[in-house]
Amino acid sequence: MRRTLILIPLVVALITLAAPKATLADAVLSVSTSPGSISVGDTFTVDVAITGVTDLYAFGLDLTFDPSLLSATGITEGAFLPSGGDTFFIPGTIDNVGGSITSNGDSLIGAIPGVTGMGTLIEIDFTAIANGTSALDLANITLLDSNLANIDSTATNGSVTIGTPAVPEPSTLTLLISAIISLAAFARFKSA
Repeated sequence: MRRTLILIPLVVALITLAAPKATLADAVLSVSTSPGSISVGDTFTVDVAITGVTDLYAFGLDLTFDPSLLSATGITEGAFLPSGGDTFFIPGTIDNVGGSITSNGDSLIGAIPGVTGMGTLIEIDFTAIANGTSALDLANITLLDSNLANIDSTATNGSVTIGTPAVPEPSTLTLLISAIISLAAFARFKSA
């Protein structure tokens, strides 16, 4: 009996240490473009959204893109943070030569709780200037809660394709077979 009383706490302690720790999932930031095809000269919006966040009070982030394909034209505050109260929004600095938008920031104002859930943080307007595919990568992400403590996050970068993918040229063998079939059909037609 005494031996059982000693083993029970020991087994409980081992199970507790061996069990995976319950952790909160990280907030996820993602980059998405408006649906549909994009052609050279089109303007479109890229959304930077967040999901799974708790008590978001302020954020800062950068976005990079291919400046040979895209030109950033404007930055607008998303609807998510303002849903919690008054905000102070700082649109980032656009560098269309280097392909970056840096120092975007937004914060709630006052001693209020942060927002929880999901929504759009910022919207960035672009003009497509050449055909191709540009990565849209997030960098220097900072998320703060209402106690100004960091919120863990992961980022899902995006991309945008301008124009239609190039149609591959038919192979030489395909052209040769087509020519032989055409010549055979012509010869048969002519001899008839």
